[in-house]
Amino acid sequence: MEVGIEDCLHIEFEYDKSKYHLEDVIVGKIYFLLVRIKIKHMELQILKRESTGSGPNLYNETDVLTKFEIMDGAPVRGECIPIRLF
Repeated sequence: MEVGIEDCLHIEFEYDKSKYHLEDVIVGKIYFLLVRIKIKHMELQILKRESTGSGPNLYNETDVLTKFEIMDGAPVRGECIPIRLF
């Protein structure tokens, strides 16, 4: 997955899967392709999303399970941050 701000910041996230079980180990990498703005720190959140009902009665609930600070300081172009969460 690639995200960013046009002509300022481009970040690419590389993970094995798009959905994980609660007992899975999350392994991946974060690549900084373009950095033209100052970044102080980066956090990664683990979200739990539950959906109940169907059609017009669909109800979604999202909770933050935990947060991890994975970077402190400004990254440079081409930097790679490895991720392994248990």
